[in-house]
Amino acid sequence: MIEALDVVIFVVLIVAAVLALVAKDLLTAVAMLTAYSLFVSLLFAGVSAVDVSLVEAALGAGVTGLLLIAAILATTRRSEPRPDPRRRYVVLPLVGLFLAMMLYAATGLPDRGDPEAPAQLGVSQVYLSQSLADTETPNVVTSLLADYRSQDTLGETLVILTAALSAAMVLVRRRDEDDHVEDSAEGSDEDSSDTDGGDVATTEIEGGSGPTTEIEGGSGPTMLGAYPSVVVRVVSAVLVPFLLLFGVYIIAHGHYGP
Repeated sequence: MIEALDVVIFVVLIVAAVLALVAKDLLTAVAMLTAYSLFVSLLFAGVSAVDVSLVEAALGAGVTGLLLIAAILATTRRSEPRPDPRRRYVVLPLVGLFLAMMLYAATGLPDRGDPEAPAQLGVSQVYLSQSLADTETPNVVTSLLADYRSQDTLGETLVILTAALSAAMVLVRRRDEDDHVEDSAEGSDEDSSDTDGGDVATTEIEGGSGPTTEIEGGSGPTMLGAYPSVVVRVVSAVLVPFLLLFGVYIIAHGHYGP
């Protein structure tokens, strides 16, 4: 039964991922990604990773989906009439019922710090008593994250790396589009002139905050004060090496320190 359920979940995950990729509008893509996160949380729960399942359901399928949908609705101009406001009188009781069920379920949770709680009686005692012998790491937290759950930590790191690379790709594409717009504006401006120092052209763009300067050999015109910012470049050049060293220190101290 469980294996059949896993197969169904995997099929739904593949379908949701494909629909998110081929979706024509952002709202549909966000809905598919939210469904994807929800079924991933079910998959985690099926392999007894309840903590990861709850985090994925709360953040991936809950908070992240709501924030993305709210951002889309706040930045999209509606060309069709809004839905009937009387619908909220149907939705609000359902939300209240769901909230009441969640609060009732929370009453069955163990008290905070209860030594007899299931979380204190199960595998945690094994970790506390055997982690040093198994991993040779004095820090129990580090032994859990870097040894017992190393694959989970690696997956989380890959998620962060993927998010950073995706953000960088979006920013580079946006910058290329801005450069293309500025190139078009420069080509249509009849007041552009060349200086005798040779190779420096200054163009006044209507609505801009100042002149745009293009130097021979550059990648294109750059609006003064626009991205990439001098402040961002300087601060990044100064802080990134220290942040990397601090990360190495945290890993070393957490691994070898008590």
